[in-house]
Amino acid sequence: MPANEKQIYYDEDREPCKIFVENKIPLFGDLHVHTALSLDANTQGTILTPEDAYLYAKGKPLYLQPYNLDGTSSRVSKLSKPLDFAAVTDHAELLGEVRMCTDSDSQYFNNLTCRLYREFPRLSYFYINAKASLGKSLGMCGDNRELCLAEAQVPWLQTIEAAEKHYDRSEDCKFTSFIGYEWTGAVYSGSNLHRNIIFNNSNVPFSPVSFLDAPSRQELWSALDQECSGDCDYVVIPHNSNLSNGFMFEEPNQDELFIQNIKEPLIEIFQHKGSSECAIDSDEPLCSFEQLPYKDFRAKFSNDLSPAPRSSYVRDALNKGLKIKENKNINPFKYGFIGSTDTHLAIPGATDEEFFEGHGGAGKSFRNTIPQGLPDDIEFNPGGLAVVWAEENSRSSIFQALQRKEVYGTSGPRFLVRFFAGGNLNKSLCDSPSAISQAYQEGVPMGATLDATNMSNLSIFISAKADASLENQYIEKIQIIKGVLKGDEVHTTIVDVIDYQQTTLDESSCEVIGKGEKSMCVVWDDPNFDNKENAYYYARVVANKSCRWSHQLCMSNPSYCIDDPDFETPKFIQERAWTSPIWLENS
Repeated sequence: MPANEKQIYYDEDREPCKIFVENKIPLFGDLHVHTALSLDANTQGTILTPEDAYLYAKGKPLYLQPYNLDGTSSRVSKLSKPLDFAAVTDHAELLGEVRMCTDSDSQYFNNLTCRLYREFPRLSYFYINAKASLGKSLGMCGDNRELCLAEAQVPWLQTIEAAEKHYDRSEDCKFTSFIGYEWTGAVYSGSNLHRNIIFNNSNVPFSPVSFLDAPSRQELWSALDQECSGDCDYVVIPHNSNLSNGFMFEEPNQDELFIQNIKEPLIEIFQHKGSSECAIDSDEPLCSFEQLPYKDFRAKFSNDLSPAPRSSYVRDALNKGLKIKENKNINPFKYGFIGSTDTHLAIPGATDEEFFEGHGGAGKSFRNTIPQGLPDDIEFNPGGLAVVWAEENSRSSIFQALQRKEVYGTSGPRFLVRFFAGGNLNKSLCDSPSAISQAYQEGVPMGATLDATNMSNLSIFISAKADASLENQYIEKIQIIKGVLKGDEVHTTIVDVIDYQQTTLDESSCEVIGKGEKSMCVVWDDPNFDNKENAYYYARVVANKSCRWSHQLCMSNPSYCIDDPDFETPKFIQERAWTSPIWLENS
């Protein structure tokens, strides 16, 4: 396509990309990254900055805590392959407080609170974070938080400058950085309602809107609309709903119904703190994948191991959306899916099971001691990746993919997944060299909606490839998860459209025995399609069994892992990818 025809995709000052593909290319990224600017990361010994995080995403190795006096360490992390895009999303709520207490240039550095912060970092974390979760600030911030808000301008500018510096505006388009932050909303002192805000360009608000400024999602959207003017645009991405204790997906009020999907088109289905796809279910074993044994952060620290309610999970929200559509003719829960890490060590994209260095957050940090044992709490995992189908690696193209939900999430590996649906897709698409062009012409991609009114048939085209860099990773099965409203109830079915179990795992050595399929493709017709019903479909791509990070360490160091009668840590996992759903609606 000639360069001048590309300009319709640009609303930014940059050169056109050399690589522009109308049928789109897969780009791998991480939209949930914390650095030393965040309270929780800082009090765990993270000293790496937004600048460091972007250097790491682009392939540079970094030292991790605990640090020697010269800044080196025995722990080094490096990506096996650089990311295509990333966003640093430090917590907005306490940017000023962290700067006051850690930057010697701050006039408040020797304040009593800050001296205690530096002397007792872990205690300070729990105290300051608890106050923020309750919507309260420290006395040193002033009557209206004016002192802390003024101090927050320094780290916010640092965040913006790092993203601007590392965005490749040349025609090579090797790396895209987004300006963003995290709104750290919570209820009842521990139920996670956190959201990441990603801006489309460098025209961003003067300061990030925090939970202390806007304590509800509607107030957040309103404040962002007020502060984000001109060609500023944003997406809000709820994350980690498995720790929300059922509060993430409360039914929107009438005012929110028509804007929720515009403001929040995506959700983080997988990250360092577990899977948010579906609740543990004896009828569906794959829902047990990377489940945490508690329902929110308060339960974690009080040792309450009661399970999270079903309403904490994304599939329950999808089902709820179908019911609301039936009653109010709009579906506010049409979420696209992404994964990310939620790293608190400033190492975006570090999802390797074999070389997991931890991610911090509410887990271990090795602030001041030589690492002993596991690098993170045993129930946590290396996190996932966000994958977008975009015409090119630019902010405009990726942001538009996020808005239209042509995205998917993985549990870490770089699966390549295509997912289309249409009224009558060509049955030979898997054998066609022009399969993707045909699929776009005959159907819609992941994240889209089909009008089923005049359809007599539903066909789904899905192709999946394992991570080419992982020698012993294969695709074991492709599943279609369907939710359909029948009367007053949503019926969910899981269909194995392809199932090849050709490998076994020797758990004593972590050796994968046998050779499976590296790629799969199928065109599947739904035999139970009814054009009078509202429904959603998404694909789950499941790999063969492989050893979990913790099992590999426990085998070589048995003393690291003590059996817990309340929580049995799995020895193996099956890595996977989840496509954004496609919705069928009748008019």
